[in-house]
Amino acid sequence: MSAFSKAVRCLLVGCATISPTMTGPAPVTAAPVAELSANAACGWSPRIGAGTLNIAYPDTFANYWVTLVPAVPGTTLTIRGTFPHARYMSFTAYTRRGHVSGALNDQLINADPAGVNPFVDGADRNAASREYTIRVVVGETPPQPEPNTLHTGDSTGFIPVVYRVYRPDAGSDATGGAGLPRLTVISARGSRLDLSDCAATETPFDPHVTFPPSRLRYPSLTQVPKAPDWQSATGGGYFPNPDNKYLATLLDPGRVAVVRGKLPTAAPTHQGQPTMRSGEVRYWSLCTNNPISTAVTACVVDDELAIDAEGRYTVVVSSSADRPTGFTDGCGIGWLPTDGGSDLLIMRNLLPDSDFAHSIQAADPAAPRATMGPYYPEVQYESRAEVESWGCTQ
Repeated sequence: MSAFSKAVRCLLVGCATISPTMTGPAPVTAAPVAELSANAACGWSPRIGAGTLNIAYPDTFANYWVTLVPAVPGTTLTIRGTFPHARYMSFTAYTRRGHVSGALNDQLINADPAGVNPFVDGADRNAASREYTIRVVVGETPPQPEPNTLHTGDSTGFIPVVYRVYRPDAGSDATGGAGLPRLTVISARGSRLDLSDCAATETPFDPHVTFPPSRLRYPSLTQVPKAPDWQSATGGGYFPNPDNKYLATLLDPGRVAVVRGKLPTAAPTHQGQPTMRSGEVRYWSLCTNNPISTAVTACVVDDELAIDAEGRYTVVVSSSADRPTGFTDGCGIGWLPTDGGSDLLIMRNLLPDSDFAHSIQAADPAAPRATMGPYYPEVQYESRAEVESWGCTQ
């Protein structure tokens, strides 16, 4: 195991034996500047998410990479990259307990001089000049932070910084055709170290160590209501995306559930649309997840979900064995599997428009149905035979 992997294990779960009380990670001593090269051995991890390292409730249409910044006062990480062809991107710094300490999403990042930020409403999504430069600074956020600067807050050991790319355009790779941003660590004394991406053997997460299969690790799961009720959640402590808000519910195992609601409009990007447009939300998805392993099983995303004349969707959720027959593409009914104990449903709203009053972000956490109105996901249980009797709705 590399020093990099060992450092992350200590960072996230503690170097001491994990006790049943889950009291939290043991602190990691900050690395001295003289050991900068030893403590920042590589840059971005291999991609994290469904199909690779499936932990912490990822979205199947999102891609994640993580790097570690030595938590030495005065240390700076410079990130130079190209805006991807995608729905959304962001950089987020976390505490070692998985809480957000600083964040920059695409709307907040200025392009380099003479360049274009393609995520701004009305921007040219195919602009050739689309580079950016941001700085990650170890320390508290000042009253007036500089543009393109992410402050990490006070910490010890290593600071995880996560890079996200949601819904890359059709035909592009996980990075949205941009490749991974280039990383340079600069110490308080001015020494510089360019970081190469981590090899697969240096992946910084072991799911069995970082996320042990126990509800004790996630006490809030004991409070998730059973369908048809949903709980509003921010994802705190799960390395959440601060631009997302979530609804969660637990389905009864072995039953066929039907989810209905009005789909908010979202920014159309996946087919390579040339101009960035806004929607009621930037992105929407509904996913089935295993509440013990924190793995995602499958998701449906806004631009592939059929809606009726009133903008409403229908998604059937069941095991593969109980999947109703007769549903095909264009039939107007979506489907999500609950195989392997994936009975936790999570709905995401990302970056809602300020005028959209029915988002999860705007909802009363104690009574989301009242605020969300027709956008609230109603759940009811049906027999497989009853669902099959509907036939194709479109």
